[in-house]
Amino acid sequence: MRQKRTMKHKKLFRIIIPLLLGGIAVFAWFTLTTFRTKPLFINDFASVQPDVQYCNSKNPSLALNLYYPKGDTKTPLPLVVYIHGGGWLRGDESNHLLDVYGTKFVQKGIAVAAIDYRLDVKDSFPDQNNDIACALTYLTTNATRLSIDTRKVIFFGDSAGGQLAAFAALNIPFNNYDYEAPVGVIDFYGVSDFSTIINGPHPDLNARRYLGSKYNTVADQASPLTYVTKHAPRFIFFHGTKDSVVPISQSKIFYDQLIAVGIDSEFIPIDGARHAFIGPELPAAQYKKIQDNLDAFLRETINR
Repeated sequence: MRQKRTMKHKKLFRIIIPLLLGGIAVFAWFTLTTFRTKPLFINDFASVQPDVQYCNSKNPSLALNLYYPKGDTKTPLPLVVYIHGGGWLRGDESNHLLDVYGTKFVQKGIAVAAIDYRLDVKDSFPDQNNDIACALTYLTTNATRLSIDTRKVIFFGDSAGGQLAAFAALNIPFNNYDYEAPVGVIDFYGVSDFSTIINGPHPDLNARRYLGSKYNTVADQASPLTYVTKHAPRFIFFHGTKDSVVPISQSKIFYDQLIAVGIDSEFIPIDGARHAFIGPELPAAQYKKIQDNLDAFLRETINR
């Protein structure tokens, strides 16, 4: 009799356990698909002034987008100026990196300006740098009308944009442009020293195109590292340890040079990340590491 009961119990378990496992799988699928973090779009969180032309007399096609915290476009606000990457040849001032971090900026009461600049292969150094400098001059000159607090400006760039942002932050007298110095720079996997990447067995051909036919002659002139002084703003660097496009050493040597002249900066290596990472696609701990360090940087530089 006991043996029959045992057999029934075994049969029952054979039925119940698959049902339970199936139920758990369905619940997990429902949870992941229902409560998954939705993509962020800065336009959903900001009041937008699109296609604001700058330097009209030089190139009427150049423009920038301005994003303000909703309901606050009159109070002078801190500003983050975003300069996109793309190998100096491609890219757009509206992209996912801007959506992710620009959204966080406007939620903290920070205005954002995203700059367009020339990408044509015929335009080489210093054309893109001139465009950035001209846009920054426009923002400074029109700061009152645009509700910008010029004492609280941060430059933000990724890859080629990181190089352009750093160059603009460190070389303000460039070609006689006149704009306010930033108090900080956020650099995602940018180039700092061209001399180390344009030659050798695997030269960076995009960097060569950007520098032009005399790339060896102007490499130092275009490198942000050349302009590091004790008057530099604070920097924070984010760079993947597996970046095969822009070696992580580019950020490390830049950081070391800033520290050497007394500039309080941060170097945040992201384990396992490759080039052009954004953050949400990384393991949760890595993304949190980026956000926590970025939040601390904003608090310490512009009190946000």
